[in-house]
Amino acid sequence: MTHLAMLEEEQSLPEGHGADRIVQWHVFRSRAQAEQFARGIHLAEGQDLVGGYTRDSIGVLYWVGVHVPDLEKWGNRAAVNKHAASY
Repeated sequence: MTHLAMLEEEQSLPEGHGADRIVQWHVFRSRAQAEQFARGIHLAEGQDLVGGYTRDSIGVLYWVGVHVPDLEKWGNRAAVNKHAASY
């Protein structure tokens, strides 16, 4: 499985408060946009690319983010839930 195959797995959106240690996540209506975004992410040691798809009342949403091992070492808690919806 390639790292972008994660977009084939149904996963809820991150909770947005940092308890799941998923940061800098973004939501897209198009899988192609999610893949393009994911390819531009540069991970630091111990970080993992995460994501998947879910649905809302309009249709499918794809999301991509970064799972960090330690939120305190990562830094800016205010940016945990910083995300942009691209439609």
